[in-house]
Amino acid sequence: GDLLRQPDYGGDDYEDGLQFATVICEEYAPDSDDDEAMWEDTGEGRTYVTGICQGNPRFDSGKFHNHCTDCKLFGKCIGDYREMHCNGCGGHYFGSGGRFPCPRCGGRWQTGWW
Repeated sequence: GDLLRQPDYGGDDYEDGLQFATVICEEYAPDSDDDEAMWEDTGEGRTYVTGICQGNPRFDSGKFHNHCTDCKLFGKCIGDYREMHCNGCGGHYFGSGGRFPCPRCGGRWQTGWW
């Protein structure tokens, strides 16, 4: 797999086989075409690497791999897949898919996956 090609957000597939995770442990790679189909479904051996921009890289299922690309420059790791960027104040908050307003300013996240 290719670490530099992993998505910035892992919340889409952390319970669904990690099909978007690009880091793959060769130890779990399939030996045959039959094994490949099963391996693609289970996500075994697939992972995200999060915390790179903080100098603390670690493996993650995707649930806590969330890199805010709305922040300036290269963005910022914000962890939990339910955390969101507020376009009102520029902070991050538990927005749970846009269901909640920002507790700091009352604003809502404007762009993104949902």
